[in-house]
Amino acid sequence: MNEEIVPHLPFIKAYSNREARFDFRGHSYHFSLSHGLFSSADIDSGSRFLLKIFSNFLDDNLTGLKNPAFLSRVPPFTLLDAGSGIGVLGVCAAGALSDFFIQKNISGAGFIKCRAQDRDELATIFSAYNAAKNGISPGNYEAYTEPLLSGPPRWNLILSNIPAKAGLPVLEDFICRSARLLKKDGLVFLVVVNTLKDFFREKIAKEAALYFEETGKEHTVFVYGQHEGTHTENTGTIFDEHFLNTYPFYIRTSNNYDLEGAAGQGHFQAARPPEDTSFRLDTVYGAPDFDSPGRDIITAVKLALKINLAEKLKAAPNIVRNAASCDKNLLIHDTGQGHFALWLANYLAEKNQHFVLSGRNVLALAASRHNLMVFSGGVPEENMTILAQRQVPEIIPCADIYLDSERLTESGKRFFHFIAYFPETVPGTNNHKTAWEGLAKLAEDGAIVIAAMNSTDAEHFDKKKHPAFTRMGDVKQKGFRAIAYLKK
Repeated sequence: MNEEIVPHLPFIKAYSNREARFDFRGHSYHFSLSHGLFSSADIDSGSRFLLKIFSNFLDDNLTGLKNPAFLSRVPPFTLLDAGSGIGVLGVCAAGALSDFFIQKNISGAGFIKCRAQDRDELATIFSAYNAAKNGISPGNYEAYTEPLLSGPPRWNLILSNIPAKAGLPVLEDFICRSARLLKKDGLVFLVVVNTLKDFFREKIAKEAALYFEETGKEHTVFVYGQHEGTHTENTGTIFDEHFLNTYPFYIRTSNNYDLEGAAGQGHFQAARPPEDTSFRLDTVYGAPDFDSPGRDIITAVKLALKINLAEKLKAAPNIVRNAASCDKNLLIHDTGQGHFALWLANYLAEKNQHFVLSGRNVLALAASRHNLMVFSGGVPEENMTILAQRQVPEIIPCADIYLDSERLTESGKRFFHFIAYFPETVPGTNNHKTAWEGLAKLAEDGAIVIAAMNSTDAEHFDKKKHPAFTRMGDVKQKGFRAIAYLKK
């Protein structure tokens, strides 16, 4: 393998824990795995079961389901791997289809277009890497960090090992819209855990034409397509700042929160009266902290109040190297549902701030942006005026704050006056030193960084402190620790 043409190699070296071999239809595929992603020890049993059924389909060995006419109508042949993980389904299916077209002497063997999509930026990186590693050209395989069914419509095949924790409303929408996004005679191959097979069977029977079903020890595979005369969708999921308004079934709860009360620091004076720093927030399926903010967030709020963050940011000079028309750039890394970002917006109570939201989970980023747009600065019906005076929060999928630092700074065109760093710990990796290198690149001189994590990780992180930073203070609470630093 020529490492120079394989994408994302630094991420793989930082996050891969092992390699797994998977033999499928006469080929040996090799996949890099990560402790930070689903199925970190081997290829999971659900994907294996789905590919077994798919292989039988190619061989005309599925009772009642022969190869439909669409297999002879290429190029291009379009394939969607929805919720790709490390890329097993898309890579193996693309390879098998290429062989199938060659064996059948069907024109267009090199015109398979596979789109892999996952809500996790690290999964997207591993999918793209594993495709290239197994000889699939970037022109035939593209990976995107996005919600399910995003991108163009009209697929010949949609394959999905759909996560049960995506939420029942999201799963129901997937059944409905996946069939409508197919080309004529297109098929969906879906594997689900057996505890949800009755739910899926009922929804498929209502929304699509169920052609085949097989239940194994742990999983069930459904193969379905469009009903005759089904209304087709003109576009896939649109992922923009209006995402949660357009697809409200992603919203799980809407609750009121008071992080200052939770932090036990209500006596601190914020930039606004303390009673105004409580807020309402929508949470989404597929992101953490949907019932309550994590202890790392509460500890970070407690520390921000302890060091009087609002006054320190007001006193800091504006960013002279910043190309954007705002006074301060604020970065929240690994945002969760947006609890800290929304608390911070209300606590600072200034309109001329630009929030940049980064992290691996694009659904968490969407929730954070939505909550900042809808709930910051007052009740929702008052926010049109407020939003007209504030930039739309920017979201940047980011698997690693050091390796993605060029994207976050726009290649050095902007820097940040404040960074809230909530790292997602990946077992088997020790990235604290490189994280410090990333923070040093991102932070403007005089910037404040608050890092919050469990106490053990915080101790290791603090020991690796970059020499450009001095410690300002810390807070410990119930197994978590937040530490504030000033860049000299």
